[in-house]
Amino acid sequence: MDAFTIPDIITKTATGQPVNPGQVAFTFDGVAHSYEELHERATAFAQGLLSAGFDKGDRVAVLMRNRPEWIESFFGVTLLGGVLVPLNYLLRTDELQFILQDSGAKWIVYEAEFADVVRELRAKNDGLGCVGVDEPATVALSYLALLNSGGERRLPAVGPDDLALLQYTSGTTGRPKGAMHTHSTVLWNSYHQLVDFAINRHDVCYVTPALCWAAGFHDLALATLWAGGRLVLTGASFEPGRFLATVERERVTTTLLVPTVLKRVLAAPKFDAHDLSSLRMVISGGEPVPVTSSEEMRRRLPGCAVLPVYGLSEFPTLMLLLDADDASRKPGSTGKACSVARVRVVDAEGRDVASGNVGEILCKSPAVMRGYYRRFEATAATLADGWLHTGDLATVDEEGYVFVVGRSKDMIITGGLNVYPAEVERVLAQHPAITEAAVIGVPDEQWGEVGAAHVVLQDGHVLTEQDLVRWLREQVATFKVPHHYVFHSTPLPRTTSGKVQKFMLRHPG
Repeated sequence: MDAFTIPDIITKTATGQPVNPGQVAFTFDGVAHSYEELHERATAFAQGLLSAGFDKGDRVAVLMRNRPEWIESFFGVTLLGGVLVPLNYLLRTDELQFILQDSGAKWIVYEAEFADVVRELRAKNDGLGCVGVDEPATVALSYLALLNSGGERRLPAVGPDDLALLQYTSGTTGRPKGAMHTHSTVLWNSYHQLVDFAINRHDVCYVTPALCWAAGFHDLALATLWAGGRLVLTGASFEPGRFLATVERERVTTTLLVPTVLKRVLAAPKFDAHDLSSLRMVISGGEPVPVTSSEEMRRRLPGCAVLPVYGLSEFPTLMLLLDADDASRKPGSTGKACSVARVRVVDAEGRDVASGNVGEILCKSPAVMRGYYRRFEATAATLADGWLHTGDLATVDEEGYVFVVGRSKDMIITGGLNVYPAEVERVLAQHPAITEAAVIGVPDEQWGEVGAAHVVLQDGHVLTEQDLVRWLREQVATFKVPHHYVFHSTPLPRTTSGKVQKFMLRHPG
């Protein structure tokens, strides 16, 4: 990727496809925005920031839901050689403050919904440049005014190795860390998806996750723009009926649905009333994809492949993927390495594990982060010997297909035996009455540690602890069956990427 930088994506330089006049880059709540418009507004935003005192390398935090200005800001900041810092709008003020201070952000672009939060943040951060997207410019610069400020100042020279993105980890175990990505690592992460998923200019990608999540913009979406396809964005929260109607109306071809959302879509009362024949691929990850969900989707939509994937904010975001031809042959697997990565599963001594044995997933790829910002020890431990050490555990079968079993920190040791929560969670998730489930370890006087299952049931369903014990004993060894069960009436605590925050289950409140 030595010849390209991120803004080349929207002019098609990298793939040799010129932008056609009026070619639609994305629709937002039904309104079309062309590639020309996206490029013009991103450039105007960049010029406006320069006029307001922006310097190359400045960190720009973005606090918005999915909307056009999020994408415009991304390309505008990277045109300037700036560094985008996506902020999860679900975070509390103190959590946002941590990321602002840790990243050294000098600017924040936000929408009116978060104006009060930004006022608090501004009071704690002297000199923070606040750009309000749709708010009167009382304590902020106006986004629209920046776009209309005119002038054609010379943009800084930007190279592929310049830092472009600080993607903060989702914080499932505590304080997040900023994964440093250059123009090159971002482009490698997107380019392989053109090949691995045959993304082309005819694809219509429905962006269902938040753009502030790594997978929201870096799984399918950015690659679709690079191919000259079209994105579908909405500012509304996810609702299965709306999703199905949008797929039908926009003739959506690809999307990402985390497993819990996929189950909600399949359970929608009017699923079969919609014409979903345009949908060719759904990728799903963040946690084990229930085999029952994949099988049901194939039965109801034979032309749509459901592909389990695995990746990290440290990139590649789609490190492992299961090919459509193997989806039914290798149930429960997350497949093999993507086309720009090498993946190994190794034991504690760094040796490749034998088939069926558990080891840690390692990855080597030009898409991997350059390190964690200002976290030298964490960087050294994670990027040891030229390999990204994921901290996730997996087995490999005799054909080289990877089966993720959980995080090393989540492993439960009960009576000297290892229990991998992901294996138990996968079985629980296949129960027709269960919407979501997570398993954690809790202290036990007799066994040292035992499993505790946290379960959310489908509306109208009732299960007892005995029901779940019977269900699990039919499918896993007795020592793997949790000793405790907690039934939740509300969804489990999750990051915006859909990962369960298990530390909150261990320490509620």
